[in-house]
Amino acid sequence: MKASKLLKIIRQNLKDYPIEYLRNKVTDERYKDPLTKKLAKYNSDVYDEIYSIEIENDFEIKDNVIKNIQSDIGFYFDRYAPGDDETREFTKNISLYLALIAKKPLHPFSEDKKDEVYYFNGDFYCKGRIKYIHDKKSLCRYCVCKNVGFSGLF
Repeated sequence: MKASKLLKIIRQNLKDYPIEYLRNKVTDERYKDPLTKKLAKYNSDVYDEIYSIEIENDFEIKDNVIKNIQSDIGFYFDRYAPGDDETREFTKNISLYLALIAKKPLHPFSEDKKDEVYYFNGDFYCKGRIKYIHDKKSLCRYCVCKNVGFSGLF
């Protein structure tokens, strides 16, 4: 499938998602966890990016990779959040966009090497990837992040 076609499908799938709820998490005092706020900001920014970009140099994405990501997200939600179909669909579409079109990490990142996921010298790195990539149906397999070497953990 062409990336432009996948982007069109993602936009269609996300059109009814209540994005304001996610945006409000960033400033809502009821959400104390900074990671929750950071994830809400990242995902709402990605949502906006999905609707603002145009693919100039279209490229092919293998259908089986798309199906595998969808299946692996389904596995995760069936196991940890059954019945949360709205979040499942949002996560599926955001993840497809990040991994296959934008080529960005599935988690928020910064340029600070102290963070779990960071950008340095043109590459993304994740400190947890080396551990979680071996989990059953791990989405780390699709993420653009590189493993952090032993010296990078300190």
